[in-house]
Amino acid sequence: MIKKNQRNQANNLDKYLNYKLLSLLLGVVLFSTFAGGCSSPSREAKADRKDKESKVSQKEQKIDEVRVKDFAIRGYDSGVEYTTESTKLTINLETESLQLSLVQPARRGKYPLVIYLPGMGESSDAGSKYRKAWATSGYAVISIQLLRDDETILSNPAAKEGDFSYIRHDRYSPEVVSNRFNMLKKVVEYLKHGVEAGDTNLSNIDVDHMAIVGFDIGANSAMIVAGEEVQAVSNSALPLKLAGVIALSPYADFSGATFDSRYRNINIPVLPITGDADDDTHGVVPITLHQAPFQYMPEGNKYLLLLDGASHAVIGSGAQTNEIATVEKSTDNSKRNDNESSGKSSGRGRGSRNGKKSSSSDNGNAETPAKRPPAGPTQRAIMGVAIEQISTVFLNAYVKNDPMAMEWLKNQAQPWLYNVGKIKDK
Repeated sequence: MIKKNQRNQANNLDKYLNYKLLSLLLGVVLFSTFAGGCSSPSREAKADRKDKESKVSQKEQKIDEVRVKDFAIRGYDSGVEYTTESTKLTINLETESLQLSLVQPARRGKYPLVIYLPGMGESSDAGSKYRKAWATSGYAVISIQLLRDDETILSNPAAKEGDFSYIRHDRYSPEVVSNRFNMLKKVVEYLKHGVEAGDTNLSNIDVDHMAIVGFDIGANSAMIVAGEEVQAVSNSALPLKLAGVIALSPYADFSGATFDSRYRNINIPVLPITGDADDDTHGVVPITLHQAPFQYMPEGNKYLLLLDGASHAVIGSGAQTNEIATVEKSTDNSKRNDNESSGKSSGRGRGSRNGKKSSSSDNGNAETPAKRPPAGPTQRAIMGVAIEQISTVFLNAYVKNDPMAMEWLKNQAQPWLYNVGKIKDK
């Protein structure tokens, strides 16, 4: 195993050095062409940039837990709240050993399966707040990072040099995407056989009702499972029926097939979740392209949750914590965003939290809200709650076939969100 890892590291280094050599040659050509017309930034420009950087300096504020709780209790209520338990497992698939995290209700029974696929650089421990929320609502949630290199990618030479263009080129290549998807099929097959064989670790899982949720590169795999066509990647069906897919910050680019043809065969329920500040630090996807899957999928059980000011990190983790949080902009911007997002709306009985019915949601293709400054800590926590509850109601509507969840998703989700964001459906 050690020799295999050493060979993998050597191969990664060789690939990266070749890539850097080509990039360097291209850079020399471009520099010789344009250098004559370029000038150094003026002293005034440097001072202006320094002043702007100073204004974006990190400040610390605590989350207003009262306002976050107030927003949460007026949202969706699944009608159940299970005590949960967590288990760590290692599964062996041919030559690969993968770490698996299982969170499920502590009470014995059969619970629908949710497979969570983490993002780039994350382990199977990622997305813990979302996974706990789904398990509390009655799901057996398995998290697994499908490829070891996806978990360790931030320690390779390209990442250490900040060359994320190479990482994008490598981790979204057809070969790697195919390997990731094939590993997912093996994992699902393993779970299916384990449940049928009476594996005590998997005895609570109902494999006849399953959804897949992914973030970042995990969302890429989830969309392929849903039916997205990727050049040179076979997306044959999983060995289990899939009830729906949730894609947190889904990947899209302009290479390969057109968007019309890429998403035309997605015929299952899908919920992409993104925001107007969903600009990942690796520069992998332009912000607006995260909305492309929703825009180009055929109509029928398709949704888009678009959060105002939600960053890539917020979407991936929920950013809900009791500890001091880092504010990305000045205190004034943070307070303004927090004040705009108190989420004044109606809510509940079972389904809604105040026993009142809300008006219908904003269906169709409403305009994308103007980009706002990055959200303050309370706002980020509120958006984390929004993702937890909208994803849970989507799962209940399509995995559990709960009519009250469907009614809340269609008619009460948008009034509850208020200024936090927009939910669209088609």
